[in-house]
Amino acid sequence: MTSYNAMIVLDERLNLAGFTEEDCCIEFDVIALSSTCIDRSYGKLCFPKEVLEAKVHTLVGKPVLLDHKWEVGNVVGVVVKAWYEDGKVFARLRIPKQGNERLIALLQMSPSPVKSVSAGLIVRTEKHEDKYIVQDLEFKEISFVFEGADKNARVLNSRDCECQKEALGVSNWWDDPELRQRAPKYYFLDPENRKYPYRTWDGEISCDRLKAAMSLASLHGHHHIYARAKTLYENHCNKNKGGAKDA
Repeated sequence: MTSYNAMIVLDERLNLAGFTEEDCCIEFDVIALSSTCIDRSYGKLCFPKEVLEAKVHTLVGKPVLLDHKWEVGNVVGVVVKAWYEDGKVFARLRIPKQGNERLIALLQMSPSPVKSVSAGLIVRTEKHEDKYIVQDLEFKEISFVFEGADKNARVLNSRDCECQKEALGVSNWWDDPELRQRAPKYYFLDPENRKYPYRTWDGEISCDRLKAAMSLASLHGHHHIYARAKTLYENHCNKNKGGAKDA
């Protein structure tokens, strides 16, 4: 039996429910976790009912972010209520209107470019055969995700278990603060601030990351970033070109 702590994110398709609007803000419900046993690259990650029931309250008061970016400018709301029901974790989000006009407009579009909502949490697990059973957890944040990421697919980073980090690899290196600092500056569309990563760890251009960069840059009004990402996407993705060369 092996025990480790890890910071993970769990993506869910975004389905707004219970939408209300007031002068100051909007509120709606989302599903933060829809399955109690999830297939990961290293095995099944399983959440016992009693753990979810006991810890769902840790989601209340946590920030609502854009794409898991822990920066003041990316805090767009707060979780005002969370509950466990029928094997799912639900959260009610409150988004202030002031400063979030563009985000609210995107959320209300049909179809919306905001494809999923993703909960970030720290878990302590014990390994039993091919399953990792969650013994304890704490929700840290919930995010709107602007790319078509596979549900329950991403791991941010590991704590106190280097062996797990090696097993998971660097397929999503931009979500690991340590790897983000180690990455060459030219891996980013904004190299000075190490923002908008668009290359794989091997240096190849990622079409998915370019699409994510265009969505985020458009949302934040970073027109020069959007223009560069669009040019790279047109040169390397629309024409089915690979390679790690910059445009």
